[in-house]
Amino acid sequence: MSVLQSWLDAFPGARFAPLFETDDLQVRTHPRGKAGDRRILTHSSVFEAAMIELIEDGLTQATWTGLVYLMGVGEQQAFIPLYVGKAERRGKTHEVSKNIANIRRNPDKFARWGYGLDYHLGDLSHAMFGFEAYRKPTAKYRRWADVLFEVNDPPTLRRPVSLLLLPWYEDSHGPSGLRGSVASGEKEVIALASALHGDHLLNVDGR
Repeated sequence: MSVLQSWLDAFPGARFAPLFETDDLQVRTHPRGKAGDRRILTHSSVFEAAMIELIEDGLTQATWTGLVYLMGVGEQQAFIPLYVGKAERRGKTHEVSKNIANIRRNPDKFARWGYGLDYHLGDLSHAMFGFEAYRKPTAKYRRWADVLFEVNDPPTLRRPVSLLLLPWYEDSHGPSGLRGSVASGEKEVIALASALHGDHLLNVDGR
């Protein structure tokens, strides 16, 4: 077993959930935008509940500083990360980041996994379905689409995709055993995941 998998297995309070709402491997979509002209991939109700519970619980605790998330494939005990990121409690100018504030009523941001542009599912949907927006789809999310999906329309996954959510506290430590911030934890996990699963990882230049 790898150092990363051992650390993930032992991480306190981790939550594991399917990312997408699916029928077999076909992902459900829904319309968004003022005219309902944006077709958006739908995340699963199980994932929504896990994220809401983690953030609402975290915000009641002064030592909670955010979360590190891993998107990947495989069972929780044999997980291959495809992307690693973070959502911090504090924003650049607000005590609680707009990415997580009012999480139950924040579908466009939703701790970086929201339906709006410049958020993961919004940008992935934009890359797959090409709806009109203020900018063109990005190469980053075209690559996500190629890796995750066998077919863009109907959106059909190559295999089930899950999210592993790790609540981060002031005394949390990365795989090295060193205590650090959410940002340092994210960097350490990206570096280790790159070393172990470099052929799969979608992070580029540590992001």
